[in-house]
Amino acid sequence: MTASTYEAKTKKDGIQRVLIVYPYTYINPHLCLPPLAAEYLQAGAVEAGKQTTLLDMRFEDDISEHVEGADLICLYGFFEDCDVFGKWGIHVIDEVLAQVPEGIPVLAGGTGFGDAEATLAKYPEIDVVIEGVPNIPMQQLLESGDPSQATNLVYRQDGEIVHSRRVTHRLSEDVFPRRELRNPAYEYHALGMQADLIRAAQGCNYKCRFCYQYGKDTDGNYLRWQGRSPESQFEELKQIEAPLLLWVDDDMTTDMDALERVSELMIENGLRKIMVGTGRVDHIVRSNVEALKKMERAGLIALAFGVESLKQETLRFYRKAQTVEKVEQAMAMMNQTNILLFCNFLLGSPGETEADMMKALDFGRRWDVDTLVTNRLRVPKGSEMYDVLMDPATGKQRPGMERIVDRELRRIKSSIKYGQRTPLRVLMSLLKLGRHEGLFLDPGYMLCCTIETLTKHTWIEKTYLVPAILFLPKQFARLPAFRSFTRFASTALTQPMRAVNTVFESVDTSIGMSTKILPAVFDYLRLHVLHRQKLRAQRVAGRAVKEGATG
Repeated sequence: MTASTYEAKTKKDGIQRVLIVYPYTYINPHLCLPPLAAEYLQAGAVEAGKQTTLLDMRFEDDISEHVEGADLICLYGFFEDCDVFGKWGIHVIDEVLAQVPEGIPVLAGGTGFGDAEATLAKYPEIDVVIEGVPNIPMQQLLESGDPSQATNLVYRQDGEIVHSRRVTHRLSEDVFPRRELRNPAYEYHALGMQADLIRAAQGCNYKCRFCYQYGKDTDGNYLRWQGRSPESQFEELKQIEAPLLLWVDDDMTTDMDALERVSELMIENGLRKIMVGTGRVDHIVRSNVEALKKMERAGLIALAFGVESLKQETLRFYRKAQTVEKVEQAMAMMNQTNILLFCNFLLGSPGETEADMMKALDFGRRWDVDTLVTNRLRVPKGSEMYDVLMDPATGKQRPGMERIVDRELRRIKSSIKYGQRTPLRVLMSLLKLGRHEGLFLDPGYMLCCTIETLTKHTWIEKTYLVPAILFLPKQFARLPAFRSFTRFASTALTQPMRAVNTVFESVDTSIGMSTKILPAVFDYLRLHVLHRQKLRAQRVAGRAVKEGATG
């Protein structure tokens, strides 16, 4: 048997310089998160003793110099921002492959490369596809030089496609993304604040019928939940400079004991972070309010839950493994903290009426939910949901599976989503942040950063008016004394504002003002402002990095 194409292309002195390219170029001007999965791949190469460079193509436009000096080129990454889902076609995979010098091996993996054999068939330039957690197979490949000696690789050999041994690797306890190797010109942020990501676990122990992206391995199979120890998580947290931290676990709350211990370590050692995560209501119900309060003191400011529906029949259809009663029990527990509540609803299930879906708005107001996220039920071909709803022979909906879709569903989504975001409700959320026991940055400072970010790539930015107006408020908001004042004022104002908001929402429920006016306002901003911001951000991102590098 001859060598694989990877081995045949490897230079006599082996691989010394590894170039990792995150090839997706979609820009969200309000949120730009680091390519964490690609950084795990880089960590594996570093563990093997190799020189590495990671290029984020959201910020680059000419990488020819890096490509020419590389011994191995890797196209790798997953979308860390759900805003990008459905936009994976915005990439430069073909352009990068066209620049690869003849005889240089190419490895690929992640979004768009999930079907390894299809990838190798489509791209003759690619020699190896990596599956699963990337750092261990990457280290094994670089240390052995032979794909057959590494796990979770699919590669070319003798004109055939060969699969190496498939292993489900756990997340490492001591190998983390090498954040110190990031290009300082890459600005990763969330609403104007420096942001970073952490993955403390992978997989999910549930098999919701609608889920086709989360809780699965790269081969599409469900992956049981596996978590890192609290001590390992704390060690990584200490290495992160960014104040704002987003947990990208499929379910942050699976091991509430471990999460409570991480919170204790952070409090005991004075490590201050602002954290956002995603959880399940059944895990909250099995925990206790004291653990939630520790998480608040450690800096958890927001927790998102997949409520999905307030109709028990729909929850059973989704195989959500939770009840409406448990949802409300979890909300009652969360209401004893100052952690922001985000609740996700999945709309458009068979048999759901508009009245069924609009219950989400009443639910949000009753339980002081800070943000209602409305998603439409997606039914991609090849998914279990497609097989349930659609007749494969005709491609049409099965009898009895009729549901609200298209324009009518969009109207309902907007009524729920934006009907919750009244000015008074936004103020109530700011007061909750003001009372927050673990928030060390003042909500006023965070609000200023948000306003600055929302005006970027608009005509307002060119006037420099917003930064000038917000300069002094931002300076005052950074003072510890101002934070103490905000906490006192928020506590004093909460009950009066709650009474005012209750009266407003009672009247609004009768006349439906917010469900008619606010959706129209926000839809206009989304279509005519945000869309243009994103287009302009796409155009200027590469130029900004170039100017920063030459300056």
